[in-house]
Amino acid sequence: MTVAASQTRSLRFEFHSVTFIVAVVAAVATLATSMLSLPAWAMFLGWVGYSVSGQTRREGFANLISLLLGLALGLGAGLLIAISTPLLGVLAIPAVIFGVVVLVMSLRGLPLINNPLAYFAGLIIFFASAAAPSVGLFIELASASALGAVGAAFAGLIQSWCRPVPKAP
Repeated sequence: MTVAASQTRSLRFEFHSVTFIVAVVAAVATLATSMLSLPAWAMFLGWVGYSVSGQTRREGFANLISLLLGLALGLGAGLLIAISTPLLGVLAIPAVIFGVVVLVMSLRGLPLINNPLAYFAGLIIFFASAAAPSVGLFIELASASALGAVGAAFAGLIQSWCRPVPKAP
């Protein structure tokens, strides 16, 4: 077998190994989500939020914090919309969203927890739930999101073990 063929075979094995590992981790995370009666879609958004940018577990954890803060902002926005709708009518939603987006975009200046996409993932999780804001809803959606982030972190860790160590020339 030539060196090129050996390298190609190694890359294919790595590619398929990573695919299989991520699929297994996702299946286990989904099973855990189902067993805990949490919404799987929120778990997957937590996975995406953790992974949206950054390469390290520290950056992923910061993204999770940003996502959870975005989820809290979403709940706050939901309350503000409910309170302001009798006064502003159809303008309540765009007015509140304007304020929330200004806040989210301003938070990108913070150290570490500065990923607007992760904040927006949290907002999406709240609004996609189509539920009234409550502490119970926050706990449910935050738990599902955190489970997804743990799955993403675990999949990333296992993937790093699968990558071959470069050989010295």
